[in-house]
Amino acid sequence: MAAPVDAHPGFGRLLWPAAMLAFILKLVLAAFTTGSNDARTWERDLIALRTAGFAELYRSGVQYASPAGRISQRQAFVHAPAVLHGLRLLGLLQDTSGWPLRFWLRAACGFADLGTLMLLRSMFPERHSALLLFAIAPVSILISGFHGNTDPLMMFFLAAAVCFAERGRVTGSAVAFGAACSVKLVPLIFAPAILMRSRTSAARLLWCGIGLAVWMALAMPFIVQEPGLILSRMLAYSGASGLWGFSLISTLADASPYYLPGAKWVAVVTAASLPLFYRRRLFEQIGLSAFCFILLSPGFGLQYLDWTIPWALVLPRCRMILYLSVTAGFALAVYAAAAVEADSGLYADLLDPARFPVLILMGIACWFTFAAITL
Repeated sequence: MAAPVDAHPGFGRLLWPAAMLAFILKLVLAAFTTGSNDARTWERDLIALRTAGFAELYRSGVQYASPAGRISQRQAFVHAPAVLHGLRLLGLLQDTSGWPLRFWLRAACGFADLGTLMLLRSMFPERHSALLLFAIAPVSILISGFHGNTDPLMMFFLAAAVCFAERGRVTGSAVAFGAACSVKLVPLIFAPAILMRSRTSAARLLWCGIGLAVWMALAMPFIVQEPGLILSRMLAYSGASGLWGFSLISTLADASPYYLPGAKWVAVVTAASLPLFYRRRLFEQIGLSAFCFILLSPGFGLQYLDWTIPWALVLPRCRMILYLSVTAGFALAVYAAAAVEADSGLYADLLDPARFPVLILMGIACWFTFAAITL
């Protein structure tokens, strides 16, 4: 199925002014809010990295009190070792500028969103209104400008990998894919679809070799010092379960002991194998896998919504608007329910259990939207 052609080329003239307005809004949010507990976790990660070293950060994670005084659960460090280099860079920017790490992290996410928009425009120059919707997507503004995590950075590199692969540029795709996996391992789900794009075994081997080499190079020197510790922490991550989709259903039905142990791998295998049965443009295959993975995932975090935003570009405009409206409403409701005032600006504290219905009810609506798009 080819992406629908946009009948409103006049929207193309609004694209970059709108994109810059959204970018400025993200910077304002980054400058005048604390963000979510993820943003605070990154700042604690930097302190632990500097004082205790990377191995202890992976081994013990961090724990801290929120601005509201609530003690967080221990936050494990489950990121790829290349992220440690980025954490040090953000720390340097913090030290030299006086602006906190949480600002620079979210500013980087804003720049990543602009880069993703450029890639999407090069792939879909005729989809004017869809590109405009992506540029001003409220859920993207909330995740990049307020939440404070690395998912928009990962999505930029993944979009670049797909863009290069569609043009037959194996090396460029592999380098970008290795960089995406150096932020988070989630892009591995999409590797089968990209590999199917290559016509020869030699091209597939080259793509895998270059991607692995990039990942290893960016992971140095940490990966050779503590390979077992790092890999075990990365692969153990599952997200917060029991609040989304089938995980929520299994919890309500007292069936979570039977469902949760293998649910993550069911989601991974299903999403990764879908391109074998869905022979369409690579971009659409990646989109289907992304939506399917979120639909089936037993764990969930609001930042995961960012994994699906670029691929919604090929939806009919009315469905894309519905998707962006539901996800934005979901994110805004949860942030509002968790919001407290702090000296450094608005902060989305850990949700009080009494407020979980907000997350659950809005999450159900969002989950059904994902199901409709996937099916």
